[in-house]
Amino acid sequence: MKNYIQVFLGGMVGSLLRYLVQLYTSTSVMLWIVNIIGSFVLGSLNGYFLKKGKQANLFLTTGMLGAFTTFSTFTGNWFNQLQEHFLLGIYYGVAMTLTCFTVAFIGYVLNRGKLAWNG
Repeated sequence: MKNYIQVFLGGMVGSLLRYLVQLYTSTSVMLWIVNIIGSFVLGSLNGYFLKKGKQANLFLTTGMLGAFTTFSTFTGNWFNQLQEHFLLGIYYGVAMTLTCFTVAFIGYVLNRGKLAWNG
């Protein structure tokens, strides 16, 4: 039961944070902000939890970051881009995916405490 409460409370915090970003930006800008920040923080937390333990893992990763980032909105926006401008849509999807992966990897490596990738 404790795990459910952690995910529930983290989700409340994450969705509120995403809403605050959405209040001050357009949907496209909000997607970049929350997905890049969320990817970096997720990578950082995974690197940190690898060496320190996982006491707050569910609250922060599954709950808060799961609600803060928004893959479904990104996917919907991507399909709209593909329908309007196919090449721009391809660029958008690839750029978002590579950017989020890159910042997640950087966060992971920085917070893991090692510079070498061991899997």
